[in-house]
Amino acid sequence: MNLYQYIKRLFGAPRKKAPAAQNEASEKMRKMMTMLAHTQEQELTCDEVYALLDEFVELAARGEDVSKLMPLVQHHLEMCPDCREEYKVLEKIVLNVA
Repeated sequence: MNLYQYIKRLFGAPRKKAPAAQNEASEKMRKMMTMLAHTQEQELTCDEVYALLDEFVELAARGEDVSKLMPLVQHHLEMCPDCREEYKVLEKIVLNVA
């Protein structure tokens, strides 16, 4: 999906909006611009992060510096709420087992 398609999907066709809808659209635009500003040359997809997440969680649980060992996963988790939620669930499981 290219940027134009993403924006169109995110905001839909232009139409007159109520103030609450304008605030919601502004918040979505702010989030998208923040993500674009933090885009790196090399990025991981959600599927790639899911494949590495168990290893990442175990390293973090052992106290390893995951931001240095797996910086691309760390960056993705900072940007992606879905993957971050999955990480938190796995983290709870690992910490409760240990």
